[in-house]
Order: sequence, then structure tokens, then C-alpha cells
Amino acid sequence: MPKDGGKKGISPLLLGGAVLTALVIAVVVGIRLEGGDADEESPTEIASTVDHIDPEQREWGQALARRDADDPMALGEADAPVVLVAYSDFACPYCAKWAQETQPELVERYVESGDLRIEWREFPYLGELSQTLSVGAVAAGEQEAFWEYQEAVFERQEEIKSSDDTDGILDEIVEELGLDADRFHEAMEADRSGIAVGHDFVEGQRIGVSATPAFIVNGDPIMGALPLDVFVRSVDTALAVAEE
Repeated sequence: MPKDGGKKGISPLLLGGAVLTALVIAVVVGIRLEGGDADEESPTEIASTVDHIDPEQREWGQALARRDADDPMALGEADAPVVLVAYSDFACPYCAKWAQETQPELVERYVESGDLRIEWREFPYLGELSQTLSVGAVAAGEQEAFWEYQEAVFERQEEIKSSDDTDGILDEIVEELGLDADRFHEAMEADRSGIAVGHDFVEGQRIGVSATPAFIVNGDPIMGALPLDVFVRSVDTALAVAEE
């Protein structure tokens, strides 16, 4: 987790003064939607697409980004001007919707050009299955296959949620992805994987996340699987600010 660089009141986890107030208002309005449908209008969409985010909150958003070049759960250049931090639960249907519909568009429009970095955070708030799938994501990441795992799990989400053999389906996914099964299971059972998931979860809780998906784009909170244009406006605005 990045340090605060000595800037008073700016911390990846502990927000002070106006930053806390601004973020919590946006989070409370949107997060109660429990993910929200992309087609539903909400106050969050308005709050998330304003043209200006307070400079202190922008700075906080930059501090939230880890920018670890070796992070297997991140897409894009470590020094990209805009970082989208995504808090997600593998059992959440809205998270699957976003990953399948919006994420590819953002990758094509911004990640490939070096303008955007996407950093994934595990936020398994829906229960034991969510925790298992999140730990599996960390295990897959150790074999540089997190994004392939993300795609495979979301594609089979309904099957996984209705099955009484989650381990069996995960074994199938591991085989399909060509992963080392022994290494995968060792990682799933290791304390380090649970600790990594717990670190993400606590980080999300400390900034006010209580449901998924939840996103922070250079300090701009977007709550729910909202339409692509909401994310495009947020990224474009953040890019313009970064170029000033």
C-alpha cells in the first residue's frame, strides 16, 4: 500500500476532513443500491459524473492506487495517469456484468493506450463462496492467470452459485486455464492468500464500501455497474485534470 508521501490528510485508508465527507456522501448514496442495475437512473450516476472532483480528493485517489508493476491483479502501466480501483465480489451478478461488458471497452479505449490502469480488489462480502472464489483469484494470480480466472469464473457464475461442488468446478477451470493444479491448491490453502483477500476487504471497508461493484477513478467514486459512458466521462475528466 502506497504511503501518503508526507501530505497531511491524504492516506490510502484514512480520509480526513472534506475528503472523507465528499467520498462518504457519494458512497452512501450509491452503495445502498447493492450494485444497482446499469439501466437504472440513480443519484449516484449524477454524483459520479460531475465535471470537477475536489483536488484533495483527486490526490487521495492517486494515493489509493498501489501502482505495483508486478501486481498480477492489475491491467495497464504502473505510471498511467488514471487508475480505476475496482472492488468486486465473484458471486455478485453486477460485478460479472461490469467485467464482461464494460471492462473490455475500457481496456480497448484507455488501458491499451497507456492512459488507464485497472487495479482489482477482492471484496467478498456475500459469504463463504465469495471468499473461496476470491482466494482462488489470488492463487490464479500467483501463476499470472488472474484475468483469465476472472473471465472463466464470471462466465460460470450462475453454475458455481447453484452447485454443491465448487471445488470440482474450480478444478475444471484450473485445468482449462492450463494451471499447475498442485500449486493452485497449495496457494488456496496458504495463509498468504487469505491475508491478501482480507487486506483488500479491510481497505474497502475503511473507505466506506459495503457492496459491489464499487469503483474509484482518481478519487471519483462510481457505485454499481453503471453504463459505459459514466466511466468514459469519469476517465476523460481525470485525464484532463492530470494533463493540467
